[in-house]
Amino acid sequence: MLKWKCHKFGAIANNVESLEVLLAGASGKSRVVKYVAGDIDSDIYLRLYRDADQCVNLECDIPTTAAPIIPVDIPLADGQQLNAGFYNVSAGSVTPTIAIGYEEA
Repeated sequence: MLKWKCHKFGAIANNVESLEVLLAGASGKSRVVKYVAGDIDSDIYLRLYRDADQCVNLECDIPTTAAPIIPVDIPLADGQQLNAGFYNVSAGSVTPTIAIGYEEA
């Protein structure tokens, strides 16, 4: 079954990366992140990390309102964490939102 998790970030200043742990691998559960969506805006980069490995670094004006959800395949083993967030290169601060879709078995 596909589950969704959403997180709204506080203000992110110019040239700052803000990350949050959105999901972690759990003992006896197989979790795989399948989709990610974020605000559609230029000069903001959506970033996903599995532990320290960067899996996604995508400028947020690439997704469109016609196709706002990005398919990914990021399995999380027991103890691994999905860190998700944004890097802001715009002239001012931003308050973006991110959503992930994942399956759990």
